[in-house]
Amino acid sequence: MESRLSASTSSLISTTTLVSEGKAMPRGNDMSSKIKEDPAQQKKSKQSKTKSTSTGKGTTTDFEQCRAKILQQQRADLLWRTFTDEEYSDWETFRDNDYQVPLRSVFSYVQLKPIPGLLLNVPPKKPGPQVVAEMMKGNHGALARIRIGEHRFRCIPSLLKCFSVWFGSRDWRLTRFKFLEQEVPARGFEVAYEWMRTEKLPAFELLVPALQVARHLGVSLLEKEIWRMLSGDSVREKSAFLIYLEAKPQPALGELCETMVRRLRRYFLALVGSPHFLQLQVEILEMILRQDTIGVNSEMEVFFAVLRWLGHSGDLNRLTHMGRLMKCVRFHHMPMTFLFSLRESCNRPDKKELFRGDPVLLAFNSDSETMVTLERAISFIGVRSQYEDIEEFLADCGRHHMDVVYPRRWVYHIKCPYHLRSVDFPYQHRFTASEFSSYIASIQKEWDGKGPADHGRSLVIELELDPMLSRVERRLNWPMDQSDRNRNRQTEICPHSPSIW
Repeated sequence: MESRLSASTSSLISTTTLVSEGKAMPRGNDMSSKIKEDPAQQKKSKQSKTKSTSTGKGTTTDFEQCRAKILQQQRADLLWRTFTDEEYSDWETFRDNDYQVPLRSVFSYVQLKPIPGLLLNVPPKKPGPQVVAEMMKGNHGALARIRIGEHRFRCIPSLLKCFSVWFGSRDWRLTRFKFLEQEVPARGFEVAYEWMRTEKLPAFELLVPALQVARHLGVSLLEKEIWRMLSGDSVREKSAFLIYLEAKPQPALGELCETMVRRLRRYFLALVGSPHFLQLQVEILEMILRQDTIGVNSEMEVFFAVLRWLGHSGDLNRLTHMGRLMKCVRFHHMPMTFLFSLRESCNRPDKKELFRGDPVLLAFNSDSETMVTLERAISFIGVRSQYEDIEEFLADCGRHHMDVVYPRRWVYHIKCPYHLRSVDFPYQHRFTASEFSSYIASIQKEWDGKGPADHGRSLVIELELDPMLSRVERRLNWPMDQSDRNRNRQTEICPHSPSIW
């Protein structure tokens, strides 16, 4: 009702004909008698009366009703313009008179400067994967706090739980974690978390600490990528040994240590002459000596290497590993003359006086197993010398339950003064322990740092395989890795032989 009255006031009544503002208006229905009509309106009213009189009674009634509505609207407009606060304060009177206050737009009495409307082009929304990628790259939402020693890291909790089994199994409400530097190296965690955010692989020199972090926290995807990088051709010889030295203190990288020491071949003799060889654990040394791919030209070099490790700095506790390490030496492929000299030393009645200054040789010649090993080796060489055909020889060994020990893959060191370019059975090497020590000391400079760029290929020449080894390779077709070949030789070809491989 209010909006209709407002519209009619603006359209039908001229503001100039209304009473002036501020003038009090009488209450009640008598207000309509006080209104003075405009002359033009009076003339129009007279014409309407004359017309209505001529048209009939019905027309006069309609006109009166219309005029009453107009007067009512004028009265409402006047009331809107003239009632005072005192009139409004008398609420009962105000209510009884049914004052109607029409609505009025605020723009009718407030001056505003026109402001042109601008329709801005809203940029399109970014796709979800792009938003997530930007979040990962900027490390937004990093609410988890990681403490490793003196280092602090802020990480995205959901990202850690997504990649790490260790974090995924923790309470989601936890946001603070603390690790030991030995279990989770700080530099390894840094590159591992960067890989989680950006998929950037760690640098080669940081692979070991990153692998330790991946193993401890259960980041299997990162662990797989690191193993793929460590399986390249560049991780061989001394490079592999340096990785072993770095991985040795890490509690979760025992498998990596074993893998790296199995990649030693041309570097073996240089390793024997280095201080690192004397610091090897007996388990690692035994693992190296059991391989048939270490780069030696004679089994005498393996024997001298064992004596060198056992006699390091007069540590007599190492002598307890004498029998364990001597089982890795293949006496069956030593020169016969050298075996005779060892057996003669064991049979000397004055050996205690003779070897008093060398506890290692005294322990070797005093061991009850030494004589048995030497006799078996001499018998093996004597029997094999009688056969030109390897098949007949192996068949005879099977009939007499004789231990069959296979040779190594011999190599020829170009600068070695006592190596033989052609190694035939029975072997005829002749050199002393002093000559061996001098040679392994002379090649240390060639293996400084990470060693030669070609991993020593130019320093060593591969020799033809021993007929026994050739026969095995023909039978196995050489399709498998070294550990599988060694296991097959022991279990399939010579099941009664001792654990030589």
